[in-house]
Amino acid sequence: MKHTYSEILDFLNDDSFVQWVLFDEDEKEWKNFLLANPNKQSLVNEARLLIKEVNTIEEKRTEELSQKNVWAKLMTSIGENENARKTELKLWQQPVFQLTAGIIFLIGITWLFWSTHSNGTLSYKALVVATEDKHPLIEQVNNGKTPLQVKLEDGSTVTLEKDSKLSYPNHFESNKRMVILSGNAFFEIATNPIKPFYVYANEVVTKVLGTSFSIQASDNGKRVIVKVKTGRVSVYNQNEININDPETEAVILLPNQQAIYNRPTEDLSKHLVEVPMPIIDKYNEKLPTEFDEVAISQILEVLEKRYGVKIIFNIELLSNCFITTKLRNESIYHQLDLICRIIGGTYKKVDAQIILESKGCN
Repeated sequence: MKHTYSEILDFLNDDSFVQWVLFDEDEKEWKNFLLANPNKQSLVNEARLLIKEVNTIEEKRTEELSQKNVWAKLMTSIGENENARKTELKLWQQPVFQLTAGIIFLIGITWLFWSTHSNGTLSYKALVVATEDKHPLIEQVNNGKTPLQVKLEDGSTVTLEKDSKLSYPNHFESNKRMVILSGNAFFEIATNPIKPFYVYANEVVTKVLGTSFSIQASDNGKRVIVKVKTGRVSVYNQNEININDPETEAVILLPNQQAIYNRPTEDLSKHLVEVPMPIIDKYNEKLPTEFDEVAISQILEVLEKRYGVKIIFNIELLSNCFITTKLRNESIYHQLDLICRIIGGTYKKVDAQIILESKGCN
C-alpha cells in the first residue's frame, strides 16, 4: 500500500487499486485492506464509482475539454481545489493512467461530474454504475433476433426486445423492487402493494404496484415512451441520478394511455396510445356489445368503460340520437368513426381524452 488513503485521490493515485477495480488484480490484498479498515469503505466505493464509470465510456464528448478545466471541475466536486495543480501532475505521471486512460480518463471524469450534477441526459451505464456498488446487479442482454423473457425472483417477467438490456439485483430490497432498462421491453409485474416496482430508463422512472406495460428507451434516442396495457402506473422524470424514489410531479397512466418524455426539451406529457384496444377484464366481459335503437350517450358510456378512455360530449345535443350498432374487438377509433358517420359528428384527442362534437339529431 502506497498511501494513508485519507481521500479519494489517494486511491486514484494507486496503480494497484486501479488494476483491482478494472481487472480484479491484487484482489486478496484489497479485501484484506477493507477488512482492516472498514471506515474506508465509503471512500473506496466513491473511487471505484469514478474509475468504473470511466471504463464504460465509448464515445468522446463533443465539447472541447482542456486538461486544466477537467481537473478544476473534478477538484471542485470532491472539495480539493487548493491541491488541483499538484495532484494533476502527480496522477498524470502514473504509468497505469498513461497506458489505460490518458485523455479518455479526463474526459470521462468530467462527463461523470456533469452528468450527475447538471440537467443533462442520463445513460443506462451511469445508472448501473451508481447502483451496483450498493446492490450487485445481474445483467441480461438480448443479442438474438427474437424476444428474450427474463423472470425475476418476485414472479414478474420482462420481455426484452432485440438489442435491449436489463440490470436487476438477484434479491430485491425489503421495501422496493428496482430494475434498470436500456432499449425496448414489455413488463408484467407481480402485484405487491407494500413493495413498489421501479423501472429506471434514462431520465424516466416508472413506478407500479402490479400491472403490465411497455417501455421504449434507448441511450441515443430523443424520447422515452411508457405505454400501459393493464393497471395503473406512475411516471416521472429525474435529471440527476437518484435511486431513492424522487417522485414529485408524476404523470398517472391508465390502460390505453402513454407517457412521452422528450429528452432534448425535458418535457413529460400524457397521450392516448396510437391504437386504443378493448381492455380485457372480468368487468368488461359483462358489458353489452349489441345495441338496437339505443341512445348515443349510453353507447359512449359503454365505450368509456370498454377502452378506459374518457369521452367528453354534450349530452343535451345528443339526447335525440338513437342508433343500432355492434361493438367489435377493434380500435376505439373505428367505433367512433362509425358513430360519427351516423350522427354527423367529429372527434379529437386532447390530453389522453376524446372530445366528441356534434350538432345533434333531429
